[in-house]
Amino acid sequence: MVDEAVLRELKGAVDRGQECMVVHYGCEDLYQAKDHPAAVSCIAIAGLGEGSSRAFSLADAPQELTGDAREIDLLERFYSFLATRQDSRLLHWNMNTSGYGFEALATRYRYLTDKEPEYTPPASRMHDVDALVASQFGGEYAKHPKLPNLVALNGLHKRFFLAGAEEAAKFAAGDIGAVRSSVTEKTRLIATIFDLLLEGGLKTQSSAGSVEFAGTRLDAVVTVVALGERFRYVERSLRHRHGKRDTLLVNDEYDAQDLLRALLKIFFDDVRDEVWTPEYAGGGARVDFVLRDYSLAIELKYARPPLNDKEIADQLIIDRDRYKQDTSVRHLLCLVFDPNGVLRNPRGLEKDLKRDVSAEDLAVSVHIYDR
Repeated sequence: MVDEAVLRELKGAVDRGQECMVVHYGCEDLYQAKDHPAAVSCIAIAGLGEGSSRAFSLADAPQELTGDAREIDLLERFYSFLATRQDSRLLHWNMNTSGYGFEALATRYRYLTDKEPEYTPPASRMHDVDALVASQFGGEYAKHPKLPNLVALNGLHKRFFLAGAEEAAKFAAGDIGAVRSSVTEKTRLIATIFDLLLEGGLKTQSSAGSVEFAGTRLDAVVTVVALGERFRYVERSLRHRHGKRDTLLVNDEYDAQDLLRALLKIFFDDVRDEVWTPEYAGGGARVDFVLRDYSLAIELKYARPPLNDKEIADQLIIDRDRYKQDTSVRHLLCLVFDPNGVLRNPRGLEKDLKRDVSAEDLAVSVHIYDR
């Protein structure tokens, strides 16, 4: 796991204007390259923030070169470029293994030329963005495959994006242009993900960005979940007013919605009511809350007969499918209150729903308050 200090160090480097570049590449199918290092078809580099990118591709090799000489030319152009950027930080996505990554590129070059690359960056200047995200949000921050799912959760466009196996198939078919487009787009997407991570705006399975409060930044989802944890205490405190003045008594879901709306206003400026009629039995008009600045929808449920484990799961699938049609929502957060112990296995239900109900472009989180 990457230490959080590394992320702070990188943020300082970016703030100081130090050059940071994203590197990604496409290659031969790793499972088919059994007796040799996987052949390389394209290496792309993108700078942070500026939107510039460049690619070293087989398609760019001089026409007079043939066979391995084309790939050698590609690799030498890449290493010559790195040699002119020795002070740069290199960001990547899982390029840290002997089978796929910087060492694999160097091994391929040695295999083809029997020489050492002109320059290989030290490990201290190479940073895995996947590991950086995991250090902040845990290893399950997105479904597998993580990169395309994280891209979808953040509403980023992937016009040319190909999975690794698809890139390898295009390479085998001689469609180097498709590989180049895919690899180049991935570097830009990884750069955007890193920028969002530094800014506190990255959306994951467990986060929808950060909110500024009392001079610090708080994760939006964590903040709402914490409000749920304190909800019952606030509710009980409201029952005891000076001189027995009128107060809000939480007797049903509608009372709870009013109280939650007020609590959300402490942290979020723009809290919108989303009134709709669910498609499940007994579902009258219901109010969800949508925080548009965070692409976050919040719904509240009270566990009571017949609203048991299965009913909540079934309802949440319907709710998910509805919000999948709303491209402005990327995260659905469901707060379930079960003070009377109606649910048989609340912890297991939380885990199952998080795994089974989340979609590629919509994270679903469920938090059950049963104590």
